[in-house]
Order: sequence, then structure tokens, then C-alpha cells
Amino acid sequence: MNLLQRVKQSLIGAPLILFIVGLPFFGVGAGLTYQQVLFRRGALEVPGEVIGFSENCDDGCTYSPVVRFITLEGESVTYYSSYSSSPPEYKVGEVVPVLYKSENPGKALIAGEGGLLRYIFMGVGGAVVFAGLVFFGVNLRNSYLTEG
Repeated sequence: MNLLQRVKQSLIGAPLILFIVGLPFFGVGAGLTYQQVLFRRGALEVPGEVIGFSENCDDGCTYSPVVRFITLEGESVTYYSSYSSSPPEYKVGEVVPVLYKSENPGKALIAGEGGLLRYIFMGVGGAVVFAGLVFFGVNLRNSYLTEG
């Protein structure tokens, strides 16, 4: 059996399934992280105050912070976060760092927002892909050991 056949045979089964499951999880986490890194470029940071919450009750209630901040130009902006949690991550009156683009202050982000979600996706995806690599390596090694 040549190397290409061994690799193909070793990949079939659990390693392939783990790659197919793990890569999308890792990709989502990496994509969300990349989006935030791009947003941070050229963004301005100011303090904002949590003034309330937007309640989302589909399958149990989660709470998205509503933050008011003043831009460096003196404009008051209310930002409705797209990230939610239960219990709420912040308290009303809490001061949080807000990132915004000067050309569109309404498109803002609480610094570090969604970090745990990104790390969970990347961690789970990375661990599953790593497990797939381990199974692949074991299968490949076993293909050489069972040959002779």
C-alpha cells in the first residue's frame, strides 16, 4: 500500500467526522474574532454607561445591554448590543469601554464583547480537530504496524 492510500484509509471514519464537526466551530470562533479585530482598527474608545437592557425571551430570557456614550465630537449615542446573556453581564449604571467608528457612531461595540463566545467556539473546534488529528495519526501508524 502506498503513502497516498494509507493517508486516505487512515482519514476515513472518526478522523474525518471529527474534522467535519470541528472545523466549522473553529471557523465561527475565528471569524468572529477576525471581525472584532477589523472593527478595532481605526475605532475610537470612549466610556459608556449601561442604561438598561433589551430583553429577549424565546427559550428563556437573555439580556442585551443598552449603552449610552458621548462621542469625541460631543454627540450622544445609544448603542443596543447584539450580544445577550443570562444573567445580564453588566449592571445598570456600570461604565464600560465602548469602541465606535467616527464615520458611523451608531455602529459600536463594547470592548471585549462576545469574547467568551468566540473562545468557546475556537476551543471546542480546536479540541475536536486535534482529536481528529490524533485518531488520524494512530490510524496511520497502525496501517504500518499491521502491514508486516
